[in-house]
Amino acid sequence: MKLKIFLACLFALAFAAGIWNDAPKKHLAKLVNISASSTVFSGEKANAISYVPITDDEYTSIRSASGADSLFIYKFQTDDENIAWIDCWTDHYVNGSYKETLASMGTSMRPKQENKLYWSLTSVNDKEQMWIVSVRDGGSFSSSKGSIAKEAFASSQAGPIINSQKIVPEEPITLSAIVRKKEQGSTSFRPDPDELIKSYDEVYLLKCRFKS
Repeated sequence: MKLKIFLACLFALAFAAGIWNDAPKKHLAKLVNISASSTVFSGEKANAISYVPITDDEYTSIRSASGADSLFIYKFQTDDENIAWIDCWTDHYVNGSYKETLASMGTSMRPKQENKLYWSLTSVNDKEQMWIVSVRDGGSFSSSKGSIAKEAFASSQAGPIINSQKIVPEEPITLSAIVRKKEQGSTSFRPDPDELIKSYDEVYLLKCRFKS
């Protein structure tokens, strides 16, 4: 267990140092088809946050090095010099109802320059899964971590919610989700937070907000 926690921490530090190539490429997993309602900004970096897919080979390499079960990378850039702060948090829903907010984090960021946000999920043991959220701003980074109980769930999936979305100050953006179901049966991950909350026994939504 200690080894996995140590590797997960190294994982966050490695991202801060930028040792992995996270340029946009083919989607590594086939869990999600991004909905047509997602706003895509082709060729536009400023004032948007975008999901960065990585290849199967890259994902295998990262899993081998860090022990991460899942990894999500987002790049973001604002065109407003007054927007210099990002908040991140995870909302937890059980049986369709909001339960709690987990490990809120806030950090400063550089406007008009590309920054990155990482969310990794790592199994600590059969009963616990640890997640780490890291924001990289140039050569510095901030991170928070927490853990969730696996409990007796027959199925569990994680996936991105957005492809690319415009940044509106003070407006929350849902980035990724973990969904769990107690009963056996087919599951379908849809990039729709409301639909996921209704369809699954337990849902974790990673969110962020930009502000001055």
